[in-house]
Amino acid sequence: MKFIIYNLLLLAAFSYCNPNGKSLDSLLTFVDDDGSPKIVYASPTMGEKNLERNVSVSVLFSKSMNINTCVQSFSMTPNTLGFFDLSDLSLKFTPSSLLPYGSYTYTITKNCESKDGIDLKDVFSANFSVGEAVNAGSNPQVTGIFVSAGTVAACNAGTAARVNILSSDYINVCMGSPTINEIEVIFDRPMDQSSVLSAIQITPNISANFVWSSSTSLRIIPDRPLNGNIRYSVSISASASDSLNNRLLSPVFKSFLVGSENLVPTVTSMTITNGTLADCLAGIGTITNILVTSVTNGCLGNPINNPIVIDFDRPMNRSITESSVSISPSLTGTFLWSVGDTRLTFTPDAKFSYGIRYTITITKNAISANEINVSQNVSYSFIAGGAIGDAPVVQSVGVVSQGCSNSFPGTGSATGGNWLLPQCFWDNSLPILGPTSYYFRSGDTGSGLSSCADVNTDNFKIIFSKYMDMNTTLNAIRLRRMSPPSTIVQLSSWVWRDCQATFPFGCRVLELAFAEQEASCNGPVFGNASTSGDFNLLRSDDTPSGFPFYMITVDTSAKDTMGASLQSTFNFTMEAK
Repeated sequence: MKFIIYNLLLLAAFSYCNPNGKSLDSLLTFVDDDGSPKIVYASPTMGEKNLERNVSVSVLFSKSMNINTCVQSFSMTPNTLGFFDLSDLSLKFTPSSLLPYGSYTYTITKNCESKDGIDLKDVFSANFSVGEAVNAGSNPQVTGIFVSAGTVAACNAGTAARVNILSSDYINVCMGSPTINEIEVIFDRPMDQSSVLSAIQITPNISANFVWSSSTSLRIIPDRPLNGNIRYSVSISASASDSLNNRLLSPVFKSFLVGSENLVPTVTSMTITNGTLADCLAGIGTITNILVTSVTNGCLGNPINNPIVIDFDRPMNRSITESSVSISPSLTGTFLWSVGDTRLTFTPDAKFSYGIRYTITITKNAISANEINVSQNVSYSFIAGGAIGDAPVVQSVGVVSQGCSNSFPGTGSATGGNWLLPQCFWDNSLPILGPTSYYFRSGDTGSGLSSCADVNTDNFKIIFSKYMDMNTTLNAIRLRRMSPPSTIVQLSSWVWRDCQATFPFGCRVLELAFAEQEASCNGPVFGNASTSGDFNLLRSDDTPSGFPFYMITVDTSAKDTMGASLQSTFNFTMEAK
């Protein structure tokens, strides 16, 4: 413990500065008649201002004191840590660190007593200020936290308003204005920059550059745009202090929602070429945006292939975006970027398949060049060559000897008829009559080899409603004898008519010649070399009425060129005469 002899200093001071010329003895008469000690000198004095931050408090007593009681009676407001230098007549309090700027009051109560046990005559108290009086003891304030907010268009154009989130909860804050959204914090006085930087926090955390544009303005410049549809909070703890070391009175906490997702990449168009088959083959199909137009006649190729062109509203990350694009049914092809990485062109390795709906999906993994993902998965589709529509049906049935049409559609008879009818037996606008209503003449005359020549009165003609796949349709047809005795019937030859000359090809009219093993020109071996096969059914012109019956069947394995199966199995029964 240090001891400072303040009375000697005081005597020297009084000897040097005695304006009234009083004797020294009279000045040292400090003890009242009742013997109570008094404080005869104190520093800082009442109301002193603009003191240095290293100021100490010193007190001189009028008589020897029980100094421990005086230490216990000493207090300082605001509460301040420090240490004492003591003697019988003096007390000095030195703060353990530099005092913050502001107002202070120190007090010694009457419990401070002399060595002979007499209390201090009066409570002693004095106040002083450290630093300039205008700011001493007052607290700095945050007057504004500014961000850009507005419509998507305003954000993109850089014309969004700068709003103070202290005054309201904003939910339309820009991701960028136009590319980033600067956050600016304004204080009402010059601030201690290091304390502010350590006190400020943004959640979710962002990587940013902190720039002081003035002693009262801090600019927070993010390294990348804010994330869309995310609420950010800005907090400043009370440890932030001004240049005079006054701290914020209380922490600041405000938040805002990035509701204007102006930098989220979007698909602005997705185009393919569509049109008639002739236009597509000629390379003059129409480029159509499937985002806004339903396409059911997309070109299979235009003329070789039909690229899918996807346009984004901003540059994209090439590799990640390509991996986010899928096409169903799956296609192989090549990607090509253009227009500053805003246009992605996919060129298939092969033509599209007729009648197939293709779906293009872009997942939310697709990301822009500045690392912002699309907001959600998007899917768009088109049909190549035309919609499949209704399933194919048998439109009409007859025999070749009739006046049954060689092209779609055929016309039937409401009353039935024979092999010489000027139209088909039946068309799908009519009900199917009983088997005795339809007569055909078998080609076999019972005259041996002379019966092997084809006769068209037992060659059947089937007209379909759509262009049919020739293989599946031919394999779906069979002819059976329905009345005993049973026979063996096989297809001998066929001719397709009313065919498409261009892709996807296919035909609508089929003529069929059948042979029966039991026919007169056939021997033990059905269709032997000597006869070159039979093209006629067993003789029937000598059979009684109501006999025999044959049924021609087309099952649902028959498909049209677009892959649609026959609507239902078709059965048609006739009488041979």
